[in-house]
Amino acid sequence: MKKQLLLLSFLLIATGVFAQLTVKPNGTADSYIYVKDQIVYVENDINLTRNSTANGTEASIYLRDNGQLIQGGTTSTNTGDGFLSVKQNTNPTNTFAYYYWCSPVGNPAAATSVGNNSHFGINSIYEELDGALGTDAQMAANVGSRNGFTIPQLTISRRWIYTHPTPGSEAEGNYVRINADNTVSAGLGFTMKGVNTGGNPGNIITGTGSNHDQVYEFRGRPNSGSFTIPVAAPVDGVSQMTLSGNPYPSALDLNQLFYDTGNNELGAFWYYDEDRGVASHLYTDKPFGYGVYTPGLEDPDGDLADNNPAGNYVQASFYIWNAGGTHTGTTAGNGGSNQNKRYAPIGQGIMFVGQSDGNVTIKNSHRIFVKEGAPGSEFQRPSDDVSISNTRDIGELTASLPSELDTRDPQTRIYAVFDDALTRDMLLVFSDLATDGYDRGYDGLSPMGVNTDAYFPIGNDSGRLPYVINAVNYEENKQIPINFKLNKTTEIKLLIAEEVKKPYEKIYLYDRQDNSFRRIGTRLTFPFSLTLDAGHYDNRFFIVFKKAEYRNNSSTASIEDQERIISSVAMFQNNPQKQLEISNPEGHTIKSAIVYDMNGKMVIQKQNLGTNNSYSFYTGSLSDGVYLVKLTTKDDITIDYKAIVHNK
Repeated sequence: MKKQLLLLSFLLIATGVFAQLTVKPNGTADSYIYVKDQIVYVENDINLTRNSTANGTEASIYLRDNGQLIQGGTTSTNTGDGFLSVKQNTNPTNTFAYYYWCSPVGNPAAATSVGNNSHFGINSIYEELDGALGTDAQMAANVGSRNGFTIPQLTISRRWIYTHPTPGSEAEGNYVRINADNTVSAGLGFTMKGVNTGGNPGNIITGTGSNHDQVYEFRGRPNSGSFTIPVAAPVDGVSQMTLSGNPYPSALDLNQLFYDTGNNELGAFWYYDEDRGVASHLYTDKPFGYGVYTPGLEDPDGDLADNNPAGNYVQASFYIWNAGGTHTGTTAGNGGSNQNKRYAPIGQGIMFVGQSDGNVTIKNSHRIFVKEGAPGSEFQRPSDDVSISNTRDIGELTASLPSELDTRDPQTRIYAVFDDALTRDMLLVFSDLATDGYDRGYDGLSPMGVNTDAYFPIGNDSGRLPYVINAVNYEENKQIPINFKLNKTTEIKLLIAEEVKKPYEKIYLYDRQDNSFRRIGTRLTFPFSLTLDAGHYDNRFFIVFKKAEYRNNSSTASIEDQERIISSVAMFQNNPQKQLEISNPEGHTIKSAIVYDMNGKMVIQKQNLGTNNSYSFYTGSLSDGVYLVKLTTKDDITIDYKAIVHNK
């Protein structure tokens, strides 16, 4: 048997391309193909007949040590009751640890299918019996209790098997429980918690995780052809996600998938991450979140395997969520920084996030032979070593490659750290192809839904959305808005975590309210913090690259016209009458009037005031102090005034 296995492996390396492929037993003798560290390409269909289990060679095709199978065509015509076998590991894992999966195989015995792609269930997951390169395995057992275990055999808790088949939020009602049924539609992803080493730990909800490396072996009919995944535009500013991933026994190029004709509705990819330091099954204990990946520029050359462009990734911020899909409780830092996301490895589950309503099609043409561990390809393994990001210094996230070999665009990674607890990872990407508006493929929607956060607002006034990846065309005088959303009085620190081929010399946070500049540096260079009251800080703070007098970054009026309009409008705080008075003798159109206290909290807001020659606003309810008044004209010219209020 060993000689047969090695011979077939040698033949396959020499002749790894087939028009179609049939593998079936030769009488009573098993027949199988063993693929080690190589690729098999089949242009058309595969027909597999299952071997017996007597010799430990039940499957018909074994993919080992990064062996991969790629098929051509546009529809699945795979048939038979035989299995392809392929493995994926999770390190670290334990009974409390979630991973997001997308199966590369279906169960041939399933009653339903997508074309010839059978639906999946956890009875298609096996336990290896003779090592990483072996062929012998047994089907994993499953239990209805909360915890999985490894002795006497790999036993998975079916309690945590869910799909998220239609676009929606993190709310529990958007997940569909599968248990051990063969009802995961081919092309959809699923959630699954790990196992503890040893025997059954009992039906506990908290405890100690074993944090070990667990190997799962998928056995079933190999998936092929096209898969349609529904996506949707954000609803009320909240991004909508669908759990899918890589449905093939080969790597999947997310750049090709994203830019393929007909997939324009796709906006970003989200990767699940969690705090592995918390050993609990409870929503109210387990901090988790989503990292955001965008592919960058459409691949410009014929070398699709060179990880150029690599795309852009920001790590997950961890929150404690509730079943309603909103944040509650405390926060717990941020997640892993692994940026190798372009080539989704075998088994990887990914949330597809829509920019508009429609369908995304995953195709055989998006498959590629890239070995896991190569640049751009790494299975998402949340780390058990989680720390608050503000303890890091610049350069810690920078790739080990020399800058001239780093295929990423020029970019700056900024951490917004709130009360030395929660950290939001944000990325500014600099590209000559980018604009100040939405740039598909570059800009990544924020996984919001929480009460304290930072983001880049992108879009027009009526449809601005929160982003954590923002691509712009670098200009020295550019102002890039950054918003803060706070549910209580909060200390905010902005820190540079990484700079790649930066086009600027210095970078600042500009406060439009008091016309101040704070240099943004690392934890050790140019540290600063600001404390703001609860509120939504919009159109106040900006990322800039030089100190200057900023008034009207968006106005199209000439400097002379701006100065004339500013000088013609007068404001006066009439304390005896307890009102702010505005004189507009030339009848300029006033778009808004906003009054802030010195902590930046908005206390008066008036919109669409028109062309009146005078206005007055009651200030008798304000506390004594200094206030900043901002008028904005229809030409986006801003006129500032400091009002001193005395109501005694």
